[in-house]
Amino acid sequence: MWHISFIVDDLRVSSHLPFARKLAVFCKRTTQGQVRWCSTQSLSIFFMLSLVLAWHGVTRADVPNTVAAATTATEPPNPYQSAWPPANSTIQGNTFSAAGPTTTSNGGILSTGPVAAGTSTYQAGHASWLAPADQTAPVIAEQPPRIPADSFTESPWYFKQDAFYWNERVDGANFVKEYGPLSTLGYSHRHGIERYRLEIFGGTVAYDGGAQFNDGTTEPYHDSNGTNYLGVRGEYDMLIEPASWSKFRMFIGVGTRFWVRDLQDTVLPSGDFVAGYQETWWTIYPYFGFETKESLEPGPHFFCSGRIGATPFTYQYSDYFDPDTQLNGTVLYPRCGITGQAELGVRFQRFSLSACFECMTWGESAVVRDSSQPNSTMVTVGAKLGYTF
Repeated sequence: MWHISFIVDDLRVSSHLPFARKLAVFCKRTTQGQVRWCSTQSLSIFFMLSLVLAWHGVTRADVPNTVAAATTATEPPNPYQSAWPPANSTIQGNTFSAAGPTTTSNGGILSTGPVAAGTSTYQAGHASWLAPADQTAPVIAEQPPRIPADSFTESPWYFKQDAFYWNERVDGANFVKEYGPLSTLGYSHRHGIERYRLEIFGGTVAYDGGAQFNDGTTEPYHDSNGTNYLGVRGEYDMLIEPASWSKFRMFIGVGTRFWVRDLQDTVLPSGDFVAGYQETWWTIYPYFGFETKESLEPGPHFFCSGRIGATPFTYQYSDYFDPDTQLNGTVLYPRCGITGQAELGVRFQRFSLSACFECMTWGESAVVRDSSQPNSTMVTVGAKLGYTF
């Protein structure tokens, strides 16, 4: 039994050596230790243990890891999985080969070859393991910042200077034309998907038309400061922002515009005096349109908007005195027309500058006491400067 224990201990010490070296160590130890007992039974035990150890080394080196293979085949790749070990590395038994030849010591792994750049050595028990110094996570493309529609708030003030044009036509011919500058001061407030807008506007424009005498005849005349305008406007918008729309939104709204058109007294070139009068207008117009969304990216950004609507309800009161009926004041209701608006500009930080266009039309009203409002068109083209708080 002493001989068998000696043989087993000797084989366990050199278990990591090839079979030929195992046999040589055994023979050397039995000779130097003066062990002479080599019966048939001891030789049989020696060969059986050698075959077991040799089979154990073959299975560890040659048999593939079926569990790892099955996991790799069935599970999808993990983008955060470590890049260690390198794709070109090989594992044989207990030895890992990456940058150069390796030798083993005490059952562990000890690297004796060159170490590739970007790797470091970690101590684990009796072994020195090579591992990458940096394991970089996958790069994920950053999405542009988005503004939540239900919490976004802004309150811009703006000043708009327009070239104003008013036209009235009878039987397809120009009856009255007015043109000149019109100034607007406006304030807008948005909270979430709701937006409110309030404007006050006014100006003095030129008048090209005619004076009507009591006998029904007319005489054309021009006055460079013939008509004064003063009015206010209010609008309400509801913004519609589908999740799939990244750059544009839709909006629907309703607006109302109230203004006074004051025609001044004048003297004709013939010396006749012409008394002026006032018209009071009030119109309501629904509309819908599209516009670009705000951006939090630094630098200047272009923006645009456009809308179209109708003028289904309009009230007009004229205080013109009718000498035939001796009545003062007439109420008219111009028929429905269309309205449109467009804006294109650039926004930088809190400031914005844009070009604006707007058009509103009305159809001819019914005749009331021999008076009617002809087909009328209003057009404004100008520039708007805004500042957002």
